[in-house]
Amino acid sequence: MTQDAVDDDRGALDLLIRGFQVSRMLRLVADLGLADRIAKDGSCHVQDLADACAVLATPLLRVLRALAAFGVFRVGADGSVCHSPRSVLLRTDAPNSLHHGARFWTAPGSWKAWSALDVALTGDVPHQAAWNTGRFQYLREHPDEARNFDAFMANFPDQRHQAVATGYDFSGPTLITDVGGGNGEALRHILARFPGPRGLVFDRDEVVAAIPPEARSGGRIDVQGGSFFDHVPPGADIYLLIRVLHDWSDDDCVRILRNCRAALAAGARLLIVEQLLEPDPTLGRATDYLVDMQMMAMFGTARERTANEFKALLQASGLELARVISTRSPVAILEALRSADS
Repeated sequence: MTQDAVDDDRGALDLLIRGFQVSRMLRLVADLGLADRIAKDGSCHVQDLADACAVLATPLLRVLRALAAFGVFRVGADGSVCHSPRSVLLRTDAPNSLHHGARFWTAPGSWKAWSALDVALTGDVPHQAAWNTGRFQYLREHPDEARNFDAFMANFPDQRHQAVATGYDFSGPTLITDVGGGNGEALRHILARFPGPRGLVFDRDEVVAAIPPEARSGGRIDVQGGSFFDHVPPGADIYLLIRVLHDWSDDDCVRILRNCRAALAAGARLLIVEQLLEPDPTLGRATDYLVDMQMMAMFGTARERTANEFKALLQASGLELARVISTRSPVAILEALRSADS
């Protein structure tokens, strides 16, 4: 290996080591709503931005210059600030806006949990060690972060909701129940594309209570509070589990899946929407493994899984994998039904 190659690798690794600094600056400008304050094709002076955000111009300029060095915003020598292709993605009106991700990944709950990542290697849960409480209880006690989490899920850059709505034929069912459905974004995409079915969001009481009437697709979406560890409402033709199982250990996943199985009538289907982890990292996407680490930081034994690992969970729950449907997104749709011999 040449010295130039070594130096290139050293520089690249140095930036990875200091990546937390960039993440934290991105959260800062997202918290300020800065991208929305700059017209897509216009510019602002940093002093005007500082005044609008009620902060000091000099430190704000330093933050914006540092981000501009990574291609986020453009900053002129005269203090003018305009958008770059990357900073436009931080606008809240951008499709699949990264504004919510910038606020989520380094929000206090996640940020402090990552500082305790080491404990996962000895069997403990980083979030529990950092906060002395579980992740979901933390979100119940911090509703602002919980609502940002919901917004982040609705705008997750894998475009999962569009992928599910366009990757599966929902024209036949009468009722689609989204188990752990958050703010209902997946159902809104599906019902906008298919006029026939109704939807039901089944999630924790405080989650479904936060879904306003105007976000219920003209009355086609109903909500029901409860825990999928206790039961899943019967009566749907299709059940959705979208990015739910990766939050839980294998044993917990089996509990959830068995409750889904109990709700499945003859002919009903369960659609599990998850990223399928590639066992060989050289063949997978780097972001998949970062999400896997996020699951470890938040929940310890929760994780991303391979297709064979999902198949094993289904078999242990009295379900069988009918097919795996690739989508235009990193997520796949695993269609499951009750096992014939269960």
